[in-house]
Amino acid sequence: MPSFDTILLRDLVAAACLFFITRYFIRRLLSNPKRILPPGPKGWPVVGALPLLGSMPHVELAKLAKKYGPVMYLKMGTCNMVVASTPDTARAFLKTLDLNFSNRPSNAGATHIAYNSQDMVFAEYGPRWKLLRKLSNLHMLGGKALEDWSQVRAVELGHMLRAMWESSRKGEPVVVPEMLTYAMANMIGQVILSRRVFVTKGSESNEFKDMVVELMTSAGLFNIGDFIPSIAWMDLQGIEGEMKKLHNRWDVLLTKMMKEHEETAYERKGKPDFLDIIMENRENSAGERLSLTNVKALLLNLFTAGTDTSSSIIEWALAEILKNPKILNKAHEEMDKVIGRNRRLDMDMSAKKKVSTQGRN
Repeated sequence: MPSFDTILLRDLVAAACLFFITRYFIRRLLSNPKRILPPGPKGWPVVGALPLLGSMPHVELAKLAKKYGPVMYLKMGTCNMVVASTPDTARAFLKTLDLNFSNRPSNAGATHIAYNSQDMVFAEYGPRWKLLRKLSNLHMLGGKALEDWSQVRAVELGHMLRAMWESSRKGEPVVVPEMLTYAMANMIGQVILSRRVFVTKGSESNEFKDMVVELMTSAGLFNIGDFIPSIAWMDLQGIEGEMKKLHNRWDVLLTKMMKEHEETAYERKGKPDFLDIIMENRENSAGERLSLTNVKALLLNLFTAGTDTSSSIIEWALAEILKNPKILNKAHEEMDKVIGRNRRLDMDMSAKKKVSTQGRN
């Protein structure tokens, strides 16, 4: 016989479901029926088109686009979504009508990991976002900035190759993802903090890699609360709880980095790094000011996205080359001919142009 607690819980769940279903239909009845929306599947009550997407949403969306056209409307839970599935339609949204679609929708990741959207990725389009973007492009991501930091990349490449050689000499396997994360994080650390984040490859760098992977994975998880905000507080999947724990780990690390950076300011007199420049230019002529939370959130963006995207692209490129021995051999021949085996490739464009030209012949 079911216990009293079991019966009570069952009744509460049934009452909650009835409440949300009733609320959904009332909102449908009161909504404006004259809105002109793109074609799309009708979906289900409450959950909308969510069940139609399955485990591979990109594949299912492509199938739906063949049926409903390049621009289609889907009710995702209680949220409205318009899908642009061709280059031309995407260009119309992102270029022609860019100001109308410049903001990203808020979600659990932006709230619980990205300091409540105080970073550059999720911040609302406006003066603060423009200041973050301007400082990042001018002093770290732009063409001149990348050229100015070229020596940092060369030095860290040397450290990575040396670490690979040491592993080989000791008969240890070279774990490519770890090596790449180790190198990329140190490159970013040199630019932002004037120091290497990890002196040696080991448990600390592996923990950092795990935190980066966990953050990027969390950002891609399906969270029902993002699509039905009225039940987000329940955290039915436990995703938001894990996000909060991850945020706390990142906050401890970033706070430690910023504190150590402030304590060594005298060592960089006349040679400011990216964080020095950000701290000196936190306020612009229009009176817009970045808080310490904005700065910390920006560092989170740069360390995670910069590390993950670069290392993942290189790892996948290596995997694809290894799957195609002919391409691998051709790449070896081109590199041996243009660069040789006794020196490293630097950022000299003439050498890269030679390799690129030979690749087309």
